[in-house]
Amino acid sequence: MSTGMSKKSKSSGHRNELRRSKSTSRKYILNEGTKFIISEGYNTARTNLMFSLSQSPKKVVVFTSASPAEGKSTNCLNMAITLASTGAKVILLDLDLRKPVQHSLLKVTRARGASTLLSGMCTVSEAIVKDVRPNLDLVPSGPIPPNPAELLSSPNTGKLIEVLQAHYDYILIDTPPVNVVSDSQLLNDYISGIVFIIRDGYTKHTDLQRALSQIKLANGKVLGFMKTACQVSGSSGYYKKSYYHYNYSYSEPASDSAKADN
Repeated sequence: MSTGMSKKSKSSGHRNELRRSKSTSRKYILNEGTKFIISEGYNTARTNLMFSLSQSPKKVVVFTSASPAEGKSTNCLNMAITLASTGAKVILLDLDLRKPVQHSLLKVTRARGASTLLSGMCTVSEAIVKDVRPNLDLVPSGPIPPNPAELLSSPNTGKLIEVLQAHYDYILIDTPPVNVVSDSQLLNDYISGIVFIIRDGYTKHTDLQRALSQIKLANGKVLGFMKTACQVSGSSGYYKKSYYHYNYSYSEPASDSAKADN
C-alpha cells in the first residue's frame, strides 16, 4: 500500500512540475502588459525578418533550436503575434509532433491538428483554430502520432503548406530541436529559411555548431538568430527594472554563428 501511494505521489508531483513549467512559459507570451523593452525587441526582430523575406516568394519560416528548453516555441508564438499586429494574416503551424506545446501556451485543444490532417483524418479547415490572437490562426499539433518523421516527409506536408500560402501572408512553423531529431530538415523544400533560437547562458557553442552543421548538410538556410533570456547590465535603472531578464536580438547572416557562443 505504501509503495503504491509513493508512486502516485511522485507521479502527481511530476505532473504539477510540468504545469508550473507551462504556466511559467505563458508569462512570457506578448500581451498588453508586456514591458516596452521586450515588445520593442520583438518589433526589431520582426523588421529584420520581414526584410530577410522581402525577396522570397515564400513567407514560410521554421523556428528551431539546438536543444530543448531554449525557448523556440515561446519565441515562435511571440513572433507570430508580432507579425499579426501589423495587420498581416499569420498562421502558426505546430509541427513539433513529439513534444508539442503551442496548444498549451494558447489554451486550446489539440484533438485535431497537424497529425490528423497529414494522415488524412480531417480537413484543413477542421484543423485550424481561428483567431487565437488578432489576425493569428493556429494549427495545433494534433494527437502525438507513432510516426512523426513519416508524416512530415509525406507529400501531404507540401500540399498543406501550399494551401496555407494561398490564404496567409506568413506561415511560422514550430519544430523540434535539431540535435534531438531531424524533423525540421524534412521541411527545407517548402520554407524560406530557419530562425534559430539561442538561449543566453544555456546554449553550448558545441551544440550550436553541431546543429548548424546538420542544417548545412541538409541544404537548409538560416535566416538569422534570436537570442533569448539575456542578462544585461546597464547604467539606466529604467532598463534594469523593465528588463525582467529577457531580451531578443536578431542577427544575420548565418556565417556569424561562430560569434554566438556563451
